[in-house]
Amino acid sequence: MTATTATDSAGPLAGLLVVDLSRMLPGAVLARQLIDLGARLIKVEDPTGGDPMRAAPPIVGGVGAGFATLLRGSESVCLDLRSEAGAAAVLRLAKSADVVVESFRTGTTKRWGLDAESLLALNPRLVYCSLSSYGHGGEWAERVGHDLNFVATSGLLSLLPGTGVPAVQLADVTAALLATSGILAALLARQQSGRGAVIEQPLAAAPLPFLAWAWADAAAGGAGVLDVLLAGDAPCYRRYPCGDRLELAVAVIEPKFWGSFLDMLGLPHLAGAGFDPGDEGRRAAREIGEVLASRPRAHWLEEAAARSLPISAVHDLASARIEGPCSRPGIEERITTPDGEVLSSLAPWIAFGRTPVRPVPALGEHTAAVLEELGIAH
Repeated sequence: MTATTATDSAGPLAGLLVVDLSRMLPGAVLARQLIDLGARLIKVEDPTGGDPMRAAPPIVGGVGAGFATLLRGSESVCLDLRSEAGAAAVLRLAKSADVVVESFRTGTTKRWGLDAESLLALNPRLVYCSLSSYGHGGEWAERVGHDLNFVATSGLLSLLPGTGVPAVQLADVTAALLATSGILAALLARQQSGRGAVIEQPLAAAPLPFLAWAWADAAAGGAGVLDVLLAGDAPCYRRYPCGDRLELAVAVIEPKFWGSFLDMLGLPHLAGAGFDPGDEGRRAAREIGEVLASRPRAHWLEEAAARSLPISAVHDLASARIEGPCSRPGIEERITTPDGEVLSSLAPWIAFGRTPVRPVPALGEHTAAVLEELGIAH
């Protein structure tokens, strides 16, 4: 199969074919990155409704905003993988594919004849990526979960402030980033060996990069940098409200920054309390808070900028789009939904040039064209 005009791109993965059998956020983030790098991505969807992200609110132009922003530029093909004809079509796709991605429960793809062993026997150059919940081996293999479960079982949730649920999907997104790295490494190795690879990225293992330092800290007895300095208890590294109730993120860890920060506030006598998470640190934080509360945030941001201090505003999503680094030119793109509406979206976050912005596919929009490429009557 060759890339169609609709998916032509100058990206580094131009000419490569990805067959995406996955569902939901991890596969969608992975797909977005491969699309942005120039790959042609055929998304195989269930004919009865497609990827559940299509129906996740808010709905814009007939499709969920999350699906639109992550899967724009893909080709949608409807196949029932439980049927002999649907599985056979995927086998035809896999025969010429460079990458196949799946996210089904353990044993599901094997029942359909679409597991890694079967597809690599058909196409030894294939890179097969599995985004399972807990991996395909061991006592957890049959279990299912969502982002909150993975963040909780890893220990990461216990390190996050408060007792609530993270508003962003830490494990899902990180799993996609790790899987992308694995796929790119496998494609590079294939240039030398001529052989593909199997990449298994359990979502439950995705929080591990966040925990590497914390794990070592705990193994060494704790009370290290993470416990004392970076947990938000030390006065030099925390959030402070200003006079207009808008917040500052203060990260004046280095002694030179801490000293300059105290000079700015007229509190040089607190020099020894910057890294103290105990009573002395709490008293220092109260004094600092009182001074910061005497002026609006804009005043302190101007003062901090004049001293080149690592102090910034705490933005919500709305203000970040207007005032933060994300308001810079090029951070936003406009995508077209199947119903013709235009939606604002983040531009590619991988810094490797820009690929063309292509529309969001309607469910099954490319089924006939792709089956015709495969020589399958539809």
